[in-house]
This record gives sequence, structure tokens and C-alpha cells, in this order.
Amino acid sequence: MPHKKENRIVFFLDLDNLRLNTDFLTEKQISITAGFDRIQRQIIKDIGGEITRVFVFASSPHLTSTEAEAFYNQGFYVIACPRIKSKEGEDEDTVDELLMEFLKEEVSLVPGITHICLGSGDKDFCRALRRVMRKGLKLIVVARDLSSLSQDLIDVADTNPLTEKKMVYVFSPTAD
Repeated sequence: MPHKKENRIVFFLDLDNLRLNTDFLTEKQISITAGFDRIQRQIIKDIGGEITRVFVFASSPHLTSTEAEAFYNQGFYVIACPRIKSKEGEDEDTVDELLMEFLKEEVSLVPGITHICLGSGDKDFCRALRRVMRKGLKLIVVARDLSSLSQDLIDVADTNPLTEKKMVYVFSPTAD
């Protein structure tokens, strides 16, 4: 009897994109790290396998030391992305650029990856994701809400063969 291939998932999370709707949180509501726990459990329940790595990308001023410590304690890799000056002299975010480069490198370094999970709603990732998907990887998308999710990303996301639904999830730091 053939052995079923175990799903191995690597998360790439754009914290700035996912947390824009979390500034209203109170102490009585669930934490942002608990929200990540919830979404990871849901994905494992839906597709099986294991989450092998979680990379959290955030622009330096938006990542608090408390958040960084909480992510570190969960075993996440935290990548603080610098803001740089554009030619026009304005602060420019490097999160998307660094996440895309890191994603391409990581996919070639980690053996046995079956799924990439992108935590962002930005359509800017579609080109890099299509390149990665040509290697046979499946794409899961997590967005902060459906209104922040690009239709292009929905189109690129794979369909779960068990449920026949797009593997698109909504991140919520609050209780269901």
C-alpha cells in the first residue's frame, strides 16, 4: 500500500498587512499570537500535515519588542525589515520585497515542502508565488479580512481536494 505523502507547510506572514485591523484589541480579547495559533490549527485540520516553519516579516517601527518576544517564544522566525529612504526622500517599506526574496530562497533550501502559506492580501506577491508554484507547491492564503484580499491572490490560491474550496483563510486575533 503506498504511503500517503505528509504535507509540510511553511508560513510567510506579512505582519503589517495582517495586523492593521488589530489596533482596537483590548486585554479581554484574544492576542495576536493566539490568533496565529487558531489559524494554524484550522489549516492543519483542513489539510493535515505539519507546519515546519513560520516566518514573520514586519517593518521595524511596527514590530513591538513584546510581539517579537511572543513570536520568538512560539518558535517563529522574526524578520524585522528596515524602512529606507526613497529617491523622493520618503520612508519606504521593505517588507514585501524581502518576503518575496526570502520565500524564493527558502523554498529551495527546505526539503519536502508541499505548501506555502502567505499571510497577506497583496496582489504584488502573485508573480513570485506563481514561480514557486511551478515547483509543484500548493498555495494557502491568509488575509486579515476578505475586503483586504486581492482577487488575484484568491485566483492563485489552490483548492483543497478534500473540501473543493479555495485554501483562503481569514486571520482574526479575536475570538470566533
